[in-house]
Amino acid sequence: MTLRWISVAAVGLATASATALLAWLVSPVAPGVAAVVFGFTALPFGAMLGWILIIAPVTADQTYASGDSVESHWTTAASSGTATDLVTVLGLTLAVVAITRVDPPATLLLTGLLLAAFASFTARYAFARYRALSE
Repeated sequence: MTLRWISVAAVGLATASATALLAWLVSPVAPGVAAVVFGFTALPFGAMLGWILIIAPVTADQTYASGDSVESHWTTAASSGTATDLVTVLGLTLAVVAITRVDPPATLLLTGLLLAAFASFTARYAFARYRALSE
């Protein structure tokens, strides 16, 4: 197991080094500072990537590794319903914008779309959970 943790550290350091090198190459001002900042920032994410690739497959409970839990079923159902809701919201918004000929800012439209996605997923997940637990 020690070798696996060393491998996780190596993946983290490799990711941080690659990010630091890229920051150093593309930074127009103070490439050294950019390399240090981006390298230190990428280090924990690289370590997490290493953990996901090396440690998690060995230590994960095989019952839930396939994704066949009840919660994953609720999440899948809520996500697929959310996709349909977003297509409907986008179509209605496009129709309203085309008919009224208003020019709303893109930030407002994207924020509204994200809020609609969050609300739809939350409502569908809660409803699926309620239905399953009330039976």
